[in-house]
This record gives sequence, C-alpha cells and structure tokens, in this order.
Amino acid sequence: MKESYLNKTKALVWLLLCFLPFPSWAQLPAITVEGFFLRDSVELGQSIKYVLLSRHSPQAEVIFPDTSARFAPFELVRKDFFPTRTVKGISTDSTVYTLRTFTLKPIQSLQLTAQLFFSGDTLNLTTPRDSVVLIQNVTTVQEPLLLKSATQLRPVPEQFNYLYWALGAVAASILIGGVWALFGKGINLRYKLYVLQKDQAQFQSRFQTSRERFQRGKTLDQLERAIILWKNYLTKLEDTAINSFTTKEIVTYYDEDERVSNALKVCDRAIYGNIISDDEAEETFALNQLADFSASRYVLIRDYLRNVASSR
Repeated sequence: MKESYLNKTKALVWLLLCFLPFPSWAQLPAITVEGFFLRDSVELGQSIKYVLLSRHSPQAEVIFPDTSARFAPFELVRKDFFPTRTVKGISTDSTVYTLRTFTLKPIQSLQLTAQLFFSGDTLNLTTPRDSVVLIQNVTTVQEPLLLKSATQLRPVPEQFNYLYWALGAVAASILIGGVWALFGKGINLRYKLYVLQKDQAQFQSRFQTSRERFQRGKTLDQLERAIILWKNYLTKLEDTAINSFTTKEIVTYYDEDERVSNALKVCDRAIYGNIISDDEAEETFALNQLADFSASRYVLIRDYLRNVASSR
C-alpha cells in the first residue's frame, strides 16, 4: 500500500510539472552554439584552429571559455576573439582557439561549454562534439631502435651574442670603476712617479751625450743643443714654459739660484759672444751644474708628490 501511495504521488508531481506555466523559461532568448575544427586532420604537435560560434538575440550575454578552461586532449596555444556583430536582430559572437595535440589517439574530439547569462540566471550551453583524425607519419617502430654511429653535422653560422657582451661590458665597467675608486689615487701616483723617473733617466742620458760631443768637437752648436735639451726637460718637469723664458726670467723663476745663474751666464757668453775658453773647462763645468740642478729639481718634485699622496 505504501508503494502504491508513492506511485500516485510521483504521477501527481509529473502532471504538475507538465501543466504548470514557467514564465522565466518562456522568456529565454533563442540561442544556438556550435564548435568545429577548420580542418579534419592534424599532425602530432601541429597547430589547428577551432571555431566557437554563437547566434542569439541582442539582450542575451554569452561567455565563451577562457584560457583556464580544459581543452583535453588538446593544448591551448592562443585565443583570438572577435567583437559581437548584430544583423537584423541576431547577434553573433565568435572566438578562434589555436590548439595542438601530443596525444597518439587516432581520432580526437573536442566539446566546449559556453555560459548564457540572462535575468540573473546562468545556463550552460554545450557544443556538439567535433573530431579530427591524427595523421600517423610513423606507422611502424622497429624494436630495438637502431642508433646511427656517425651523423653528418650541418654547419651552423656563428651569431654575435650582443646581450652577453653587453652584460660583460657592464660588469667589467663596474669592476674597473670599483678598483679605480679604491686604488685609483695610488695607481695614478705610481704612474706619475714612473713617468718622472723615466723622463729623468732619458734626459740624463741624452744630456750626457750632448756634453761629450761638445767636449770632443768644441762647437757652439753642440753647446746650444745641450742648453735647449735642458730647458725642454725642465718645461715638462715643472709643467711651465721654461723653454720660452729668457735667462733672466729663468733665474728669477728659480729664486736667483747661483748654479742656474752662473751656468747660464757662461753658456750665453759662449753662444752669443762666440767665445769658448781654450780648455772648455768653464763651459763643461756649467753643463755639469745644469745637470745637477735638474736632478735636484726631479728629487724635489718626486718627494712633493709622495708627501701629498701620504697626507690624503
């Protein structure tokens, strides 16, 4: 009896569902959703396009699957959507999905679900299933696989890696800048001292050669060359245009130093007065005094640079 009562209850509910009006259902807009591949076959890993198309009334809102949806057995590569077009009261939405597959099934199908939003309700709309055939390029696989012992290599053109070189240049610049910030003053001082020592040794050698030539030849030309060489060296050492000074200006610049004053007077008298002593001892002594004076100026400037560096 209990079972008979349940059957009657179900029949009554069914009748109510059949004849009870549902206004919200009657007001649902007409809508069609379809999805299909643009080709009927695809190779492994090859891209293929799938079109999802919806036609509906303008008041309906249809949402297509986004990139987070499931497209198995395919993988989503790109999604291209197009604006809604409405012609004669019919709106058309379309989206093209670029897919690829790495599944070995001979026939692979896809079915997507769109969503309809209407009057605060959501309705899922599923497309008919569409399939593609996988092109089998390898029909048989030999077991075990044979490996080639030698392969002809193809030449690959060399390419300049601008990014790595740019990063290397930046790193080198930072390293050099850091080293220079830490040791730049010391390196600069050592270089200046090296240049001073090199110029002094070169001057002494050339001045000694000019002095010996004067002693052998006893010519005013050799004496004048020795004086010019001495003035040019002091010009570079003092960083002052000594070679353009007169004898009086040079003596004044060096605070009336007796060695400079006496030596230049002897040399000027010999050069401009065309007078050389018989044994040339006076001129030779003057040249020796000038050589000693230049050596003392070198020592003075060298020690000055060292003291300035150590005081910092």
